[in-house]
Amino acid sequence: MTTYSALKTRIVTEMVRDDLAAGEALEDTLDTHFGMACEYYADEKFWFNSLIATATTTASTINVALPAAFRRIDRVTLTAYDTELIPTTIGDFEDYATTAIPTHWAWYNDNIRLYPTPDATYTLRFYGIAQVDAPSGDADENIWTTEAQHLIVAHTKMSLARGVFRDAGGVELFQGEAIDQLKKLRRETARRLSVPLRVSSSNGRYNINTG
Repeated sequence: MTTYSALKTRIVTEMVRDDLAAGEALEDTLDTHFGMACEYYADEKFWFNSLIATATTTASTINVALPAAFRRIDRVTLTAYDTELIPTTIGDFEDYATTAIPTHWAWYNDNIRLYPTPDATYTLRFYGIAQVDAPSGDADENIWTTEAQHLIVAHTKMSLARGVFRDAGGVELFQGEAIDQLKKLRRETARRLSVPLRVSSSNGRYNINTG
């Protein structure tokens, strides 16, 4: 595992900027730009920030609490029926009096709102992106310092070169590095998250089987 401190040392070395080092004038600036880099890619789906969790509906209750640690929900499925709920908006809901097996979902105040209102207890499976904060302590380790470390380091250097040092050559160099690292992670994510196609017995069409 790679610590945040190790990555900061790497950035200082690769940029040849001792003023970014621990205890120096721009240490806090480095922390800020590292955090900005993590936030920049926080909505990008990688294999290491993909999250699956379940929640249970309650009969006659339209809202379902969002499982902890989610940043974004991409899909909601009804596990008992192997069906995917249709994403929509609250404005598209026709009424709240109808109770039945839910077919649609929408965001509502950091919760999930269902339509029709569930008429029984159902298990929902959520697919999306985990909320992972940027490291703060020198000994911290998470996906940004491990699986995504080369991408985040490259983007941080680019951000510093552009926003602090006004180094056009550095911006071009580090931006190219960040692009290469992002492409690499996207390829690996596509490989890891790809699933085989299977024929649905219900309609004869190909469906993606995500389990």
